[in-house]
Amino acid sequence: MSFTKRTVRGQPLRTKIVCTLGPASRDSDTIERLIEAGMSVARLNMSHGSHEVHRETFAAVRAGAAKRDRPVAIMMDLSGPKIRLHEVEGGRFALRPGQKIDFVRGDAACTPDALTCTYARFIDDVDVDEPVYINDGAIRLTVVNKTVDTVTCAVDVGGVVSSRKGINLPGTRISSPSLTDKDVSDLALGIELGADIFALSFVRGADDVKDLRSRLIAARSDAQIVSKIEKPQALDNLDAIIEASDAVMVARGDLGIELPVESVPLHQKRIVRACREALKPVIVATQVLESMIENPTPTRAEVSDIANAIEDGCDALMLSAETAAGKHPLLAVETMARVSRDVEKVLTTRSEPADFMARRAGDALRKAMVIGAVIIAEPLGAKFIVVRSESGVTARYLSKVRGMCPVLAVHHDAGVLRRHALMWGVLAVRTDTDQGEVPSMEDDLRRLARSILEEGLVVTSDRIVVVSRYPWGEQLPPNNIRTLRVGDALGALP
Repeated sequence: MSFTKRTVRGQPLRTKIVCTLGPASRDSDTIERLIEAGMSVARLNMSHGSHEVHRETFAAVRAGAAKRDRPVAIMMDLSGPKIRLHEVEGGRFALRPGQKIDFVRGDAACTPDALTCTYARFIDDVDVDEPVYINDGAIRLTVVNKTVDTVTCAVDVGGVVSSRKGINLPGTRISSPSLTDKDVSDLALGIELGADIFALSFVRGADDVKDLRSRLIAARSDAQIVSKIEKPQALDNLDAIIEASDAVMVARGDLGIELPVESVPLHQKRIVRACREALKPVIVATQVLESMIENPTPTRAEVSDIANAIEDGCDALMLSAETAAGKHPLLAVETMARVSRDVEKVLTTRSEPADFMARRAGDALRKAMVIGAVIIAEPLGAKFIVVRSESGVTARYLSKVRGMCPVLAVHHDAGVLRRHALMWGVLAVRTDTDQGEVPSMEDDLRRLARSILEEGLVVTSDRIVVVSRYPWGEQLPPNNIRTLRVGDALGALP
């Protein structure tokens, strides 16, 4: 059969859910339950865990997705040049406001007299009057003096220093490459395993993305790149980064450390708006359901955060510790799905035809075909707009219109279908036949209608709108829109 049986009652979930897998969720049973609850993308955080653990988790996701016949993508989130303190002698010590503390070169243990860190060029890159934040900004220092081998900081906000705490340098232009030696090793693992997406951390400009792209091309990998916006420099180069990327993540954690926290909501809206304009998917991440790490229910503020992100136009929402290490990983996904469905009923963000056509991104013919399909589908009450998807471009355009009619992207290859995992409103399903294997458009429509009928996605009285290209095999944008009732399309098959 073409699909695993999965009747769609009402509207399918349109907002995509990214789940970080970890100790609380990487067993096979939990992974399958997360898939059933709505997980579209499984995130492997390469900052934690060994290659052996990630291999096992990767295999468990692929097995669970195959069992449930869902095109769940796997995203490897590369650590990037994250700066951390070295080990602390004695485990911990306190820094007090007004105190002076030195950073010195080397990898010796940190002491109350001198700190060392994992970034070898720390002393070269920082300058006097620049801020230095430790432990997600809980401890705040300012550089007051610099010599060849020492940087002296004044403690503005004190706190307890412990081993391996992160360091942020919001006013410093880091000279290190975007991919560290560890990232290169992790990238090789992901390419070997066949990861669908790589998330690039601490992106500063389009060149960082292009470097990763060139490495993927050299390795003959067609994996997608998600650029994480978490540094002020990335905001300065936002449009170029979006253009070079397949998708973007609003990484609110480090962004809220590098910038005043009160500025994060407006930056989030700007990033989402820019991605809508560029017709690229965008993920909103960090502390989306933070309270559910411990509690079985979300706060009202968290629910409002989800609703506002969807209303603004985000394609996907990401869970981090909630699913990786929290007490209620399944409940967190179910909660996100439930809230998302409720918001999707009353969305007011559908693009008007003139506005969509005026967007700077995309070719005019494809945009016109997509708008035409949406305009036809909605008054007809069509169950789906169906597109045979090779590259995913037409489905991505349809996703960005955010029309009322959901999109069904069909293809015979699971890898192609996983390329739709971050597209809002797109349900990717597999057929057993390639478009090139049927003799005519009419035969293709009959086979398509019968497949989705047999699998419970439609009933015979449902209308669908099919966006396709003809003749077969030509590298063309879609050039054909057909409307049909499923029952009318059925006929004798050869």
